[in-house]
Amino acid sequence: MPTPPPTVTPRLAATTLILRDGAAGPEVLMVRRSMQASFMPGAYVFPGGAVDAADGDAAHLARLDEPLAVLQQRIGGVTGVGDQAGAFAVAGLRECFEECGLWLGAPDDHLPPAGWAPLRARLHAGTTLAALATEAGLPLATSGLQPWSRWVTPAGLPKRFDTLFLVARAPIGQLPEVDAGETTTLAWVQPAAALDARSRGEFQMEFATVATVQSLVPFASVAALLDHAAAQTALPAIHPRVTFNAEGRISGVLLPGQSGYDSAWAG
Repeated sequence: MPTPPPTVTPRLAATTLILRDGAAGPEVLMVRRSMQASFMPGAYVFPGGAVDAADGDAAHLARLDEPLAVLQQRIGGVTGVGDQAGAFAVAGLRECFEECGLWLGAPDDHLPPAGWAPLRARLHAGTTLAALATEAGLPLATSGLQPWSRWVTPAGLPKRFDTLFLVARAPIGQLPEVDAGETTTLAWVQPAAALDARSRGEFQMEFATVATVQSLVPFASVAALLDHAAAQTALPAIHPRVTFNAEGRISGVLLPGQSGYDSAWAG
């Protein structure tokens, strides 16, 4: 086999699946990445992004609506991220507000005096989520997040992420909006319908996103899905592996348990 590309250290990231009940069962909010995006251009994804250094600092952890030790056990112990659970959870809340304008965990139909848009604009301009939460008199509602899965981008790709996937109920009374920068379109998606659309070439999704959408199909309600998430006791990281053709180009992706996985290059 040709020499594989150099291994890139995965960057920590958080992704949030925002869910609501629809006529045909749970619907999940997805955003389409800009065609100019450096990572997965044009693909439909869940709101999320890299964990920032500030996400786990004292100012943010002081605004949590649950004891840090509880969060570290509830999410960190289940997924293996340990004492980084606070940073992952805050990043999930922050990226949700940045990318689709939803402040998870706010009281139903809550509206700040000037609306959500000015707070979101200040977040984009560099104000921290902790500062905005203090000003708005709101906690960082990590208690509304449940762990769903953890994926590590395969070795061999130029950009790699160690991503914690979280699930949360959509806030009532808030309307999501794209940021017109990283994301250009948003849609409430019924999982089975999204998979059907992808099979027709009409709804671009990448590997881990497809697997995650598939994992939502069995649930008849958001409550059932969140109950299942809360009952999980161990979510080890999933490490897909890529295969290469004779020219050294990536030819496929394998999951643990699939034929050829154990002999595939692991970095």
